[in-house]
Amino acid sequence: MDPRHAGPLLMRRSLTQWDENGGENASAFREGANSSQARRFAKRRRISSLARFAADTRFGIFEGVGVPARATMGMKIKGLPAAAPCIFEGGMDLRRAHGSGFSRVARVCGGPEARGFRERQISQGWRNPSPATALRRVLPYVLLSGLALNCAAGESPQTTAAQQSRPNIVLIFPDNIGWGEVGVYGSVRGPLTPRIDKLASDGISLNNFNAEYSCTVSRAALMTGRYAIRTGATQSGGITLWEVTIAEALKSIGYATGLFGKWHLGGDVPEGRREPSDQGFDEFYGIPRTSNEAQTTVANGSTVAGTSYIWEGKAGERMRHVRVFDLESRRLVDREAASRGIAFMERQVRDRKPFFFYYPMTQIHFPTLTHPDFAGKTEAGDIGDAMAEVDHNVGLVLDAIDRLGIARNTIVFWCADNGAEARRPWRGSPGPWSGFYNSAMEGGIRTPCLVRWPGRIPAGRVSNEIVHEIDFFPTLSAAVGADIVPKDRAIDGVNQLPFLEGKQVKSSRESVLIFTGTNSMQPRAVKWHDWKFYYAFQAAPPLMRLFNLLSDPKEESDIKDANPWAESVMAKIVADFWATTARYPNVPPYAPDPYVPPKRD
Repeated sequence: MDPRHAGPLLMRRSLTQWDENGGENASAFREGANSSQARRFAKRRRISSLARFAADTRFGIFEGVGVPARATMGMKIKGLPAAAPCIFEGGMDLRRAHGSGFSRVARVCGGPEARGFRERQISQGWRNPSPATALRRVLPYVLLSGLALNCAAGESPQTTAAQQSRPNIVLIFPDNIGWGEVGVYGSVRGPLTPRIDKLASDGISLNNFNAEYSCTVSRAALMTGRYAIRTGATQSGGITLWEVTIAEALKSIGYATGLFGKWHLGGDVPEGRREPSDQGFDEFYGIPRTSNEAQTTVANGSTVAGTSYIWEGKAGERMRHVRVFDLESRRLVDREAASRGIAFMERQVRDRKPFFFYYPMTQIHFPTLTHPDFAGKTEAGDIGDAMAEVDHNVGLVLDAIDRLGIARNTIVFWCADNGAEARRPWRGSPGPWSGFYNSAMEGGIRTPCLVRWPGRIPAGRVSNEIVHEIDFFPTLSAAVGADIVPKDRAIDGVNQLPFLEGKQVKSSRESVLIFTGTNSMQPRAVKWHDWKFYYAFQAAPPLMRLFNLLSDPKEESDIKDANPWAESVMAKIVADFWATTARYPNVPPYAPDPYVPPKRD
């Protein structure tokens, strides 16, 4: 019988199980006596009594109905005040670690707190068929258990509670995936992405998600919340250490931070200079630059032939190479990155620390060589095989999140860094759009993006509202409940959390600027609602053009002359951007470290 529909009768029977071995066990649970017997008892019993009482139709608030105590770490009680969202993370972990969470509380707290578990109160609390009465009597002591242990460990209760209540963040950032490669976005190769599609059904699909035009600048914008043109980002130079990344900001409030995959923000020679550990990441495993180095094993920009490596490192240490990055290891690196990232999550859950797991995949960037498990398996070419591998690795991460019991307190992003490649006609599909990466056309900058946060982001939503990758930083700041966005520079991103949560219908932004160079202050194009205005159209001489993306998604029919109002609207958006650069000048490309911004008036 489903305990959610069992009612008080079944609850009374299951609650009685706690005392069915007699007063010896009851005494151990109440006052800490005979704790070894209590531990043996706890190992034999499931926590069905608490789970079933909380799952009554009048509450329905505990996730772990009938699961073993050892599997409850990280589970949540829903529908409680935000000040106490993690109460069973402590209580159930205590039960796992100490046999009886109640006996442990009695030993730690003593005095009146211990007396709270004497026979009359605990018996009534666990046996009473009224969930409201039971919850009222038991809940304060479960909360007290976590507080007591934190105090005993010398931690600040306020700091620890804030850290434990903050969501984990998993950001999966695949490489060079066009809109037309994902099942839920209308894959041209068939239904190859069931795990990604399930992620979409569990969260929100952003149909107008915008990114920068290529790998390095996209990562610069993602990590800083600033248009890449502001950061001086170039593939050969990376970004200066003056930039504040999401990882640095989250680390400042107690997050563990790990990057497993492709960095590509440190320039041609990041080793010892602009490594991930210099930009806020506690751990790194992957490639410091990009995938095509596997074809030559010569580091990009080297004047002397050298070998490219897969690297690993930790904050405070120099990176060290793990193996040569060649055509064979290129097939394995994404799976290895996923495995290491999962181990990273497991460690943080064990240490009860919120984490930021950044997983920038190397697939499906050329050379598109897939893991042996997928090579030739889809009969849809190397791109089809690679998409199946991407989907599988996404599934590994999602399964780990479920296994750890942290799904409800973990925000998952799956968003591509830029559009598909155009090296050959078959090298990726932009779906209904025109253009590919390195262009300002929709196929180059409009990418698939999915966001899941159970209980916070309504499932199954689809939106055509404009969102940009620069919005991640302010949005995450709001999600973690801490003002971590820098104030000493221009930030282009906006907080999209109310929009993602469905508290507002419209996006917090109505326009984006599109740059395709590192030096020019002039955007190539501006998007405003469904309109797109080009200052220099990609496939023609530099003539201004206007398209309505709703009626003309392929950007084929110029309607500028019929809409003379558009130029002034777009010019105002550009002028507002330029005004901010007067106060906060852009970082010059190739600026050295330490970078010192010019003084402002």
